[in-house]
Amino acid sequence: MESLALAAAVIVLLIVVFGGLSALVAWRNPSRPWSRVLGIVVSIPTVVAGGWLAWIDVGVGARVIGAIVLGLGLVASFRAIRKG
Repeated sequence: MESLALAAAVIVLLIVVFGGLSALVAWRNPSRPWSRVLGIVVSIPTVVAGGWLAWIDVGVGARVIGAIVLGLGLVASFRAIRKG
């Protein structure tokens, strides 16, 4: 059970890190083409991971974290697409 808890903690940590990275990319001005590509590349796994964590049947805290990460990923992707 300890290894399962460790695996779950690592997965949630990665999801939160992707969310933070996505937020950082979203607040930068994606005016250059490589910056737009980076924004889209970072936001895709963030949207997938956040949506997955918000969708699965787990505790309320994990669902809230998933929803926050999903929102950050969507904001980052929309900013990267619209600012180009």
